[in-house]
Amino acid sequence: MSANKFFFVFRDSLLKSDDAGLSIVSLRNPATRNASKYLIRRTAKACTLYEVNCFNEQHRSWFINESVCSNGKIFLPTPIDPLFLVLPYLVEHCSERAVPLDQILIDEKFPSISILAEALPSARLALIADEKRASSILAYKYNETKTLEWLVGKCHRLGKVLGKQDGPAAQSLNYIKEEKENETDEDEKGTLHTALGIVGDYLSLEFGRKLSVALGFPEDENISKKRKSAIDLESATVKRIKKEESHDTTPIKQPAGEKKVSAKAKALAKAASGSKSISSFFKK
Repeated sequence: MSANKFFFVFRDSLLKSDDAGLSIVSLRNPATRNASKYLIRRTAKACTLYEVNCFNEQHRSWFINESVCSNGKIFLPTPIDPLFLVLPYLVEHCSERAVPLDQILIDEKFPSISILAEALPSARLALIADEKRASSILAYKYNETKTLEWLVGKCHRLGKVLGKQDGPAAQSLNYIKEEKENETDEDEKGTLHTALGIVGDYLSLEFGRKLSVALGFPEDENISKKRKSAIDLESATVKRIKKEESHDTTPIKQPAGEKKVSAKAKALAKAASGSKSISSFFKK
C-alpha cells in the first residue's frame, strides 16, 4: 500500500448516512492564517465542518489486510464551529460596510473557503454580524460587541463542561472544593481560564487579548507566549527539515588540504616513523 493512503478514526455517526459525502479541503487556520486541513461532510440536509487533528510518531506503519501502509499517522476529525473560520474574513472585508456573504468568503489561495457558506445558516452569522437587507440581497457587517458576547458565552459554557468532567483535572477541583468550600469562585475562575485558553487557540492574538479582558482577566500574556512558542517550534522544525534536505542533496565537501586525520591513523603513522620499508632488505 502506497504512502499516500491515510488512516482516519471516525465516529459511527459520520458514516451512518448512505448519502453522506466526505472531502478534505485546505483552509486558513483562524489563529495563524496558515493552511490547515478540514473535513467537509455533506448530506442532503446539511453541511458540517470538522478540523483534522493529526497524531504522528516516527517509525510507525499500519498493517491493513495484506498490505502495509508506510504512512503511520492517525487523523482524528473533530467538529469545529465555522464561525471561527469566517470571523477573520468578516473583520477584513466588512468592518466598515455591509457585504453579501458570497463576496466575503473569497480567498485566491484557498478557494474552498466558499464552502463555509453552506455550513453557516444566517441565524449563526447574526451572532457576530449585523444583517442588512435590500430587496433580495442579504449583507453582513461585522459587529465586535456581538462577537465578544458570543465568545464570552462559549467560554462560560465550556468552563461548566470542564468543571463536570471526569479525570485528574476534575479530581483536583473536587479536592480543592472539599478543602476550601468557601472558594468555589476560585474554582470557577480556574475552569473559565482553561476555557479561555482552548477558545483562544482559534483566535488571533489581538482577539485573544480582547476576550481575556471581556472575561474579567487581565490581558493574558500566556496566550501570546503559547502562540509564540508554537510558531517558534514550527519555524525550528521547518529549518531542521530544510537543513536535512540540504545535507541529503548537497553534501559538504572539505578542501583537500583540510582533510581530517583520525587518531588511529596518527598513531599508525607515528609507529611507522623511522622504520625502513620492507623492500629495502632486498636491495643489493
